[in-house]
Amino acid sequence: MEDALLFANFSRYVALTENEWQLILSKSIARSFKRGEYITAEGEVNRYTNFITKGSCRTYYIDENGQEHVIQLAIRDWWIGDFPSFITQQPGQLYTEALEEVETISISFDHLQQLYSDVPKLERFFRLITQQAYASFQKRILLNMGFDAEQRYLDFREKYPAIENAISQKHIASYLGMSAEFLSKIKKRIHLKLKTRKDSL
Repeated sequence: MEDALLFANFSRYVALTENEWQLILSKSIARSFKRGEYITAEGEVNRYTNFITKGSCRTYYIDENGQEHVIQLAIRDWWIGDFPSFITQQPGQLYTEALEEVETISISFDHLQQLYSDVPKLERFFRLITQQAYASFQKRILLNMGFDAEQRYLDFREKYPAIENAISQKHIASYLGMSAEFLSKIKKRIHLKLKTRKDSL
């Protein structure tokens, strides 16, 4: 397992002692997934919270018309999964798919509950990242309601440059609520604007 990467992720919010860190490691497992394999699927109970140490993933749902809608993209050093299913331990509505070969460090729901008692700092860590995720989802809803497609793409590119370089355009387009073809047109238009601006200097 890439222990150092996970430790650094925790350390952004909490300071763990060596004993606390060893307790966390004792309850963590390494998992790997092939490209196209599901980490979680609709109708399943998500038993694990997953920290990505290699590769990229998407979480999406399929509507009644069979259309896919990406709600989360994640790369190395991110957490991924069907969080409503994990929190409630009820069958989920989402798919989490490996977009390439993926490796994770995962903690089961039962082990996480135990760790909350043994390492209270861990509960603070997950509370903080859940709050951040909730705030991001709210902001995304506001962007979708009040901004045009180009503005949404520019906001995404500014916030997540590493994701844009790691994940295919069609999945990014789905996340932004548009077709891949329309996103391509937006990127060309932005490129032309920048080129025109440089030429005028």
